[in-house]
Amino acid sequence: MKDDPDIQIKTSKWSKSQDQEVKNQLVIEPCKIKSICNTCKYINGSYELSLEDKHKKGIDLLTANGLTSHAQILPPNPSPQKLNYRTHAKLAVRPNIEDEGRRFAIGLFKRGTHEIIDLVNCPLHRKTMNALIEDLKELLEASGLSPYDDVTDSGDLRYFTIRASHTTDALMVTFVVTRKCKAELVQLVQNLKQRKHKITVAYMNLHTERNNAIFSDESTLLSGAKRLRETICELSFEISPTSFFQVNPWTAESIYRRVAQLAGQAHSAPIAWDLYCGIGQISMVLARAGYRTLGIEQNPQATRDAHNNAVNNELQNHLHFLAGRVEDLQGSIPSWAWPPELVVANPSRKGISEQMLHFIVRALKKAEAPRFIYVSCEVETLARDLVILKEAGYHLRQIESFDMFPFTDKMEWLTVITK
Repeated sequence: MKDDPDIQIKTSKWSKSQDQEVKNQLVIEPCKIKSICNTCKYINGSYELSLEDKHKKGIDLLTANGLTSHAQILPPNPSPQKLNYRTHAKLAVRPNIEDEGRRFAIGLFKRGTHEIIDLVNCPLHRKTMNALIEDLKELLEASGLSPYDDVTDSGDLRYFTIRASHTTDALMVTFVVTRKCKAELVQLVQNLKQRKHKITVAYMNLHTERNNAIFSDESTLLSGAKRLRETICELSFEISPTSFFQVNPWTAESIYRRVAQLAGQAHSAPIAWDLYCGIGQISMVLARAGYRTLGIEQNPQATRDAHNNAVNNELQNHLHFLAGRVEDLQGSIPSWAWPPELVVANPSRKGISEQMLHFIVRALKKAEAPRFIYVSCEVETLARDLVILKEAGYHLRQIESFDMFPFTDKMEWLTVITK
């Protein structure tokens, strides 16, 4: 198996200097609300031990499902950024029931409830985001806006989302509201800018339905540019407020470079599919490597962003995007994109449906040298899907983990699957 050209890559290992650096680190306690929040399992502990522990648990699960007997297991890849790595936060806004002197609570729901954990300087968020959230709380108290109440279905502000560019620390903010209150929000953004917060994009998202979704389809620009600009793998991206972009761009870049390395430089323009492609990061990495790439994404705004990003990176002649659920577009694959030599799938934590897995298998059977790269953020659904693929005659040949979410119990898993 070591001679297989499809999986002959340089492994990513801890260097002696990295190992010593981590071991010499003092175990500090950056989080002050761990016992209340209980979101980040390993926070306030050793990073090295947390990485080893969750990697081992993931491999043990895959092994217990009989999936690793033919696989090369590579060491876990640590995150280049251990703290302050999260560039995106979706925060609920609800009435403050803990502090009678304050109307607003902004933070996360306690697991299994709609009770708010009021956010206090989260050590995983970018420092620019923490600073803005602190000032926002103060300004909201003095505003005419009110927090949304789930019980009475009343109030103005339901959610607040914030995204930061990891290269410039420019900020995009979105206020999810139950009524049109553009004037109040524009003033709020101006007040934040006066406090030196680098807000380059601000939106209002009008959400009037009584459900658990964060966003509606109706977004209105409040100020600034239409999209936040980011750079990954020497490619530029513009992100809309409701589009998906990885929360840890440092680790995301490591994954995209590994995908490109596994795909290899193409010289005869073979066909590649990028399923669940988001705004097109992997699609553009593949197109730059010489693949004619079809990207499929459910979010229509993300698909529009992907089109724009292809043009901005001068890759539009190598890329085509379809908007819709991957499972619903099996009959819409254009003839030029059939069959694929390479399929890359990076679904949500729900994984890939059994129907779609069988469709991928049928598509790969028609290719001369088929390859399948599956990137997953949830090892449980990855194991479930790999069992289905194994029954269809496809085996896990290589697995590698990337720490997309330091100090939590989650990792990103990159797998190579072959006939």
